[in-house]
Amino acid sequence: MKNKITKILLLLALILLPLGAVKAMGTKTGNSIYVAKDEIVSGNFYAAGNNITIDGTISGDLIAAAQTINVNGRVEGDIIVAAQDININGEVGGNVRVAGTSISLNGAVARNVNVFGSNIIIGSNARIGWDVFAAGVALEMRGNVDGGLSGSVGHGLVSGKIGKNINLKISENNLSEGLIISPEASVGGGIIYTAQKPAQISEKASIGGKIEQKIPEARPTNWFAVWALAKIYAIFSALVVGLVLIFLGRKITPKILEKIEEKPFKMLLPGLIIMLVLPPIALILAFTIIGIPMALIISAWWLVATYVAKIFTAILIGQLILKALFKKGDIPLIWSLVLGVVVLWLLFAIPFIGWMLCLFAIWFGLGGIWTYASGQLKNL
Repeated sequence: MKNKITKILLLLALILLPLGAVKAMGTKTGNSIYVAKDEIVSGNFYAAGNNITIDGTISGDLIAAAQTINVNGRVEGDIIVAAQDININGEVGGNVRVAGTSISLNGAVARNVNVFGSNIIIGSNARIGWDVFAAGVALEMRGNVDGGLSGSVGHGLVSGKIGKNINLKISENNLSEGLIISPEASVGGGIIYTAQKPAQISEKASIGGKIEQKIPEARPTNWFAVWALAKIYAIFSALVVGLVLIFLGRKITPKILEKIEEKPFKMLLPGLIIMLVLPPIALILAFTIIGIPMALIISAWWLVATYVAKIFTAILIGQLILKALFKKGDIPLIWSLVLGVVVLWLLFAIPFIGWMLCLFAIWFGLGGIWTYASGQLKNL
């Protein structure tokens, strides 16, 4: 339970922390963002794009979202990023808090490392001054950690040096090897792990404290933790789709938002019609052999459009809130996306009225998409 709450708080912090600095931020967006080797960025660096590479120096924090993030230079503050692939090979003067699919850390970190991902590799060149908390499917710990190692993983390999205790929960399956402590491993403290099967601990490994295995207990499902994690996953999924809309449709997205903002209530009727009419049409077509492919296409388009429509509405809501707060007309869409998705998806979770808010968000978004698309067709 403690680990789940920690994950929830850290992931929420990863989402919400940038919002406090929107007024004074220096934001860089684009398909490919690069800080050259001899370049020095003063203060915090906020970036969002497809590929982000930092070869130079950032004197403050790095806060970013992308598909791929590479940090080869020096970040004097914290690194707070979310991406599909994250590679940190440089020096970090503060903490590292990252979430992604594939994460590789092979540099020097002065303070803590909090990492959430599917495949996590802390390489042999990694030097971490404080503690490491890891949550994911697979963990390879080959570097040096002055503090302790804790977290929850499907299976883990430790072959580096841990200055203090190891405290891991291993949620292994039948194909997993569980926890492995290799002959090269050195642990200054003890090893406490929760797992169904014993860890594979080499006799040649140096262990400074006791080794204790705890068997997982069958506990009632904590529905609040399940609900909270599901909402966080939904928010992250929406943010990923929103990033695609912003960067691949950078010219179209603002125009759709303008249509919704200009005449919001006129968007409701076409949005309602599109949402209600397309499914019966697809169903009717599905009863004919010739119409089956078209029915599948319409159904797929309807599912994608209703989901994307909510994100368009979220971006607009985030934009309106930020404009009201900071009295600025030019708000980067990335921050409107983050704030709008968090606010709207939490509103969707309100009992009894959340589903109605979700419907209105879909209708607004679909209406904006239809109005923009029909206007483009008239100009052809």
